[in-house]
Amino acid sequence: MKENMLIVKIRDNYKYFGGFSLVYGLIFTFCLYKNISGITFPVCVGATILFAVLFMKKIQYRIMKNSLPYLIGMGLLGLSSAYTTSSFMHIFNITGILLLFMVFMIHQFYNDTVWDFPAYFQRIFILMGTTIQSVPYPYWHGGWFFSKNKNVGKNNTLIAIVTGLIVALGILCVTLPLLLSSDIMFSKLFGEILSYINFSTIFWISFTFILGFTLPYAFFTALCRYNFPEGRERKMKFFDPVIGITFTSIVSLIYLVYCAIQIMYLFLGIRAGLPEYVTYAEYARGGFWELLFVSIINFIIILLCMYLFRENIVLKIVLTIMCGCTFVMIGSSAYRMKMYVDEYNLTFLRILVLWFLIVLALIIIGMVVNIYKKKFPLFHYIIVVISVMYIGFSFSRPDVMIAKYDIEQWKNTDRQDFFYLMYETMSIDGAAEIAKVDLDDPEWKEVQNEYLKQSMYNYFLYISQENEDIYFRKANYSRIRAKMAADRFIEEHQDYNRDKNRM
Repeated sequence: MKENMLIVKIRDNYKYFGGFSLVYGLIFTFCLYKNISGITFPVCVGATILFAVLFMKKIQYRIMKNSLPYLIGMGLLGLSSAYTTSSFMHIFNITGILLLFMVFMIHQFYNDTVWDFPAYFQRIFILMGTTIQSVPYPYWHGGWFFSKNKNVGKNNTLIAIVTGLIVALGILCVTLPLLLSSDIMFSKLFGEILSYINFSTIFWISFTFILGFTLPYAFFTALCRYNFPEGRERKMKFFDPVIGITFTSIVSLIYLVYCAIQIMYLFLGIRAGLPEYVTYAEYARGGFWELLFVSIINFIIILLCMYLFRENIVLKIVLTIMCGCTFVMIGSSAYRMKMYVDEYNLTFLRILVLWFLIVLALIIIGMVVNIYKKKFPLFHYIIVVISVMYIGFSFSRPDVMIAKYDIEQWKNTDRQDFFYLMYETMSIDGAAEIAKVDLDDPEWKEVQNEYLKQSMYNYFLYISQENEDIYFRKANYSRIRAKMAADRFIEEHQDYNRDKNRM
């Protein structure tokens, strides 16, 4: 079997694959240990790509030309992490890189052009599960290699020593605490020695290295097991389209009435008929979240109908109407959010929601195409849309946009807005913009307050102290920029620091 041949090839070449995994584990640890936002993060992404290319080259798999966009996307997301201090962006950058990497490797090993959306989704989960199952492989193969390969016989003594050290470490982890508690002098002697050893750091560095060594080997082994069902076949049977036509027609009829009301009362601004106790502004700003959730539900319903029911022209028309109504709901939701922003300024959540609405609209466009053209690669289209839009979003540094917008709307700004910018945003990306504000300017008299001035000084003092040692491994564009802005602000506003001597 092809699966067994590749697994055996990996095992027989353990010196190559295990060696590269070992090197990758060292790079992984150096780059990512307590550091997912530094300049070494994109270095690790590049090493991951290089490792994948070398692995495939060894098993004689060539890199396909249309795989390049996945690699570019991974690289851009890696750079983005070193461009912002937002923990939200860091987490989703990692998620995006992993997703793009899995799709890239699946594309390299399988003919994914014949897979529909559910089939692709299913295989991603299969690959994740198979990778977990394959975690023991680097150790199984290593044990086989060192026990069977005669060329490494000279290293048996070294291997035995390393094995003995590991066993001794395991035993001492249990017995040493007992010995320390049993004798005061022994505890005093070893307590002084152990005070120079940071066991927590040793543990987490070791854990990071083991993770970096094990997962790549397990992942590539999982790919080589070739346990995906071929083709686009699914075990489930298609249901009678009349079921889908019936319930989608009823739902679409309600949606059409709702959309007509949106057009008349929201978009055209017709106020006749509104209850006396409701103003137009109150009407327009209400119901945003409800519409957002309905739009998401519509996406799920349309997707299920496309793959659960047999093809039927009437069903296609009704689904198209549902898509059209969803566009109106997305537009209504975005319009209501704009009114919220005009009234209450920007927040990260409001920017994220507006971005999500644009992404959802683009995805719905792809679904409309897929309704009439079954060969349309909907999954890859969604991957491209989300990747391009998210990469743009991550490089935009939303907290900078929030700070710029909210400060520019100074007439609607109060002290609470400044506290939000300083203490409730997800990063210090906007610090440089906040530092530009001169609260002694008469224009800012509405927000002038000694407590706010002192809070701003403390905010920048904290940034300056926390980023005192920005060395190469953790270098980050936004962190460096915030540090420079903080130092400048502290130097220019020493008079704000009433409690300086007590700090």
